[in-house]
Amino acid sequence: MKYSTSKEIEKEVQSRVREGWQYVRKRKHGRLVSPTGGFVTVPCTPSDRRALRNFRRDVERVLHGQAKRHAG
Repeated sequence: MKYSTSKEIEKEVQSRVREGWQYVRKRKHGRLVSPTGGFVTVPCTPSDRRALRNFRRDVERVLHGQAKRHAG
C-alpha cells in the first residue's frame, strides 16, 4: 500500500505500521492511529517543504500523550 508520495513520510508511516499503528484511508488524507488511540493525519501528497518535520512533530505529540484521542 502506498501511504504518501514523499519517500521520507512513506518510510515513517511504514515504520509505525510495523510497530502496531493502524493506517486508515480517508478522502484526501490518511490517518495513522496509534495503539493508544491517538492519531496523526498523513499528508498523502505534501507540497509543503515542512511536511515531514510537521508529521514527525505530530507523531511525537501522540507518543507523549499530548494529542487528541481517537473518538470512535
